[in-house]
Amino acid sequence: MYKEFKPCFYTSLDAEDNCYYHSGSGNFDGCTVKDDGAYKLKTKNAVVRCEYSGFESCGAVRQRTVIENKGDKPLSVELLSSAYVTGIGKGGSKPWKADRFDIYYTYSCWTGEAQWRSASAETLGLYKTYNHGSQSSFRLASQSSWSTCHHEPVVIIVDTELNKSWYAEIDCGHGWFIEVCIRGYRDDTELVIMTTDCFEKNDGWHAELNKGESVTTCYSVTGCVDGGFEEALAELTAARREYMKTPFENSVPPLCYNDYMNALWALPTKEKSLPLIDAAAEAGCEYYVMDAGWYSVNKDESKDLGMWDVDDSLFGDGGLKSIFDYVYSRGMKPGIWFEFESVGVNAEIIKEHPEYLLYRRGNPVGGGRLMFDFRQAGVRAHIRARVKRLYDMGVRYIKNDYNANTGAGVDPDGAASLHEHTRAFYDFIDDLRAGFPDLIIENCGSGAMRADMETLSHFHLQSVSDQEDYFRLPSIVSGTNACIPPERCGIWAYPYPTKIDFRESFVPTKEFADRFKDGKVTSYCMVTGLMGLMYLSGRIECADEFNMSLIKEAADIYKQTRGYIASSVPVYPAGTFDIDTNGTECFGLNDKKDRVLMLAVWNNSDEPSRKQIYLAKYLTGEPEIIKSYPDIEGYKTNLLNKFLQVDLPAGKSAVYVLIRY
Repeated sequence: MYKEFKPCFYTSLDAEDNCYYHSGSGNFDGCTVKDDGAYKLKTKNAVVRCEYSGFESCGAVRQRTVIENKGDKPLSVELLSSAYVTGIGKGGSKPWKADRFDIYYTYSCWTGEAQWRSASAETLGLYKTYNHGSQSSFRLASQSSWSTCHHEPVVIIVDTELNKSWYAEIDCGHGWFIEVCIRGYRDDTELVIMTTDCFEKNDGWHAELNKGESVTTCYSVTGCVDGGFEEALAELTAARREYMKTPFENSVPPLCYNDYMNALWALPTKEKSLPLIDAAAEAGCEYYVMDAGWYSVNKDESKDLGMWDVDDSLFGDGGLKSIFDYVYSRGMKPGIWFEFESVGVNAEIIKEHPEYLLYRRGNPVGGGRLMFDFRQAGVRAHIRARVKRLYDMGVRYIKNDYNANTGAGVDPDGAASLHEHTRAFYDFIDDLRAGFPDLIIENCGSGAMRADMETLSHFHLQSVSDQEDYFRLPSIVSGTNACIPPERCGIWAYPYPTKIDFRESFVPTKEFADRFKDGKVTSYCMVTGLMGLMYLSGRIECADEFNMSLIKEAADIYKQTRGYIASSVPVYPAGTFDIDTNGTECFGLNDKKDRVLMLAVWNNSDEPSRKQIYLAKYLTGEPEIIKSYPDIEGYKTNLLNKFLQVDLPAGKSAVYVLIRY
């Protein structure tokens, strides 16, 4: 597509375009093309540049748009598209009403991320009205700095008649807007996708440009591919991999243990940590990450958050460093939890430097949890110094969280200033990586509430969710793999789970351990963890010999297949599925280069399950199963004529199948 790409844009200036729909061509029609490739607007003394490039690995286009005021009068910009994709549905004879177009999009919320849906264009409100031009539209949006808290910033349109799929993704760490609309008159119509992070009607953004000043949107990735949903995802996955800035050592994702989810729940002590470190080492983990709770010097988060002072009293003789030293002695590297942008309302640093905070209309953003302004050099220096202190103690992994959001904008200029703060934060992360090149930095983002690709491109991996119910996680995992590269999906695998309700009262007992002795929960959790970057957790120090063998076997499979994961694309042999499924579902990662298909099948029903999955689309030659996990009575897999038959026992069970073809 890149070589055939023709740039297009939409802009609204000086309050002249107050149309509720963006079904026209904005200021693009009638522009004069300048020698430098910019467009001189027809009615304004301004130029627009569509800056775009291609990818080596696929036909996608990466684009952003710049507008510059060339006149003596101020120019008010109320809308500037990042990408404006036209021509969708041109050609063909099948009526639009006959479900010609399938539109794929997501819902997303805390602990329920990346829930894919599909519907016909007409079901979503896109229908021709003929007279005076059609003006129907379908919209996705996210406001403030939680960029993925309502929807993932991507849409895919499948033209079932022409067997083509158009896709568009917008990449930014703040508010964005995607609109699919109909453009044209009577039967001379087409679908259009507009993406933008610069739109007054979405989150109040606007820019006032004096002569010579300009404003630039964030990037979008767009393209068209032969085929359907999976083919579009394959192109998007290739493009996402190409603009990631954070290579892994040896090009493979690590195996981590984190003590938070269904484990210590941010209440670490020496007595609790040492058995978990031993268990993580036995399982074969390469990093042991201590989550929140290590900094509680005042035992008051309103004072401790943002100061990041080590509370050695929790960790006995030798303090926190002794824990890190023990992690190293067990063959792993230690990690720690941070929340770089948050600060407690009573923290000493903001009493001394109130200018370090983000404000909106003169008020600090947030309640008890305030937010640092990373445009301030003092903030960046403060956080860097705290990171260096932990680094000097041995930390080689940081999990960065983001449990509050800014709202629609910050001072002095609302959403435009929020964009500046976001870019300053990205620059800080880039500088941190440059200064500590052997430090892995995870983007948690409050369980993926800020998980757009622009944010992730500055980090090494993304936590997919804070979902603690293991049987609700597969839908999130399968959906997130369609939004970020699979090897960047940090997936909780938490055998021996303990609910957060019991975080303070839990005591490991034989009765607790006996609840999991049949291995069903352990193998289910580990199967899920194999479908991305495995992130082990849970009270695995309670595991008996049988269950520990299941954990170790899955960890070994992960290490053997993570190279395949890093070059695979997501596939959905039975379609996408939602978080409350009570049937048998499947999801796969297909590495066409090495001809390996990794497939997970989950049974969430109360009955035994026999599932036949047709895999002819993915398999060539003489395929064979080279690994089926777990090898437990009642779990069976058989491949015949490119049908995979899976038998699973009743009551939340799962199997992982590795097929070479």
